[in-house]
Amino acid sequence: MRGIGGMLLKFFLSIIGIIFIGGLPVLLSGIGHRELRLQAYWQSIKEIVFALLHPGELTYVIIGGQKERDLFPYLWEPITYSLLVLFSAFLLAGFLSILLTILTMLFSQKNRNRIKFMFYLFESVPDVLVILSAQLLVLTLYKHTGILFFEIASVDMERAFLLPVLVLAILPTVQLFRMSILSFETEERKDYVTLARSIGLGKLVILTFHILRNAVISVFFQSKKTIWYMLSNLFVLELLFNIAGITRFLKSTLQPKMFTIAVLSIFIPLFVFYTVGEIVLSKKANKGEEI
Repeated sequence: MRGIGGMLLKFFLSIIGIIFIGGLPVLLSGIGHRELRLQAYWQSIKEIVFALLHPGELTYVIIGGQKERDLFPYLWEPITYSLLVLFSAFLLAGFLSILLTILTMLFSQKNRNRIKFMFYLFESVPDVLVILSAQLLVLTLYKHTGILFFEIASVDMERAFLLPVLVLAILPTVQLFRMSILSFETEERKDYVTLARSIGLGKLVILTFHILRNAVISVFFQSKKTIWYMLSNLFVLELLFNIAGITRFLKSTLQPKMFTIAVLSIFIPLFVFYTVGEIVLSKKANKGEEI
């Protein structure tokens, strides 16, 4: 019960924090005149809370537009699209990083260090360069083969999905690889691995059936900063791929209540994902202790 209570407390405190952050633009709107508009800020907070309690009554106006539109069910489509791209890319990055880690661990320490150095260098590549390079590669292949392997941008009913997922997963794969290789090497020095070797188990068997299930726990707990990094890249990705996702909606309206609802629509699924994941994985592997 204490664990559930702690998670619920963390959840509600996070929501309260997001609500107060959502009204900050109003508070700071008078900063040019050296004043904090506390009264307007408090009014904005009340509007945000009312909007959260009565979401069915919400309407929004696009910047430069005049016509009001109902927020729901319109908002569900960009939310679903963005979350699908985000989670697909994260799962792909997780799978690839573990696969690359296992393959790297099969090499000698000298070659392993070389591989790690190459990945660390690649991590410094700007995300915009990765996106533009991927689009250019697809166009080059199309020019030479006449086959469009991926949609490079969303147009009308044709949505770009596979290429954005692949591109969004590239740099997180490198980040997760860095975490997982460190975790694998830490586990490799523990007594249970020495015992497994002494009874004649092969290196690949030890990596996949013993080290993996312990190391992946540590990687999952450390991956939160990677998912936030992916969220920041998602904004750039949706602009360059012309994706009608949640970040484009945020760009189209500057109302504090709309901003707050959009942020919560991303935060809540992520919170549930990590909370459930931590509960399940903690029971499976006792938070990374030797099994």
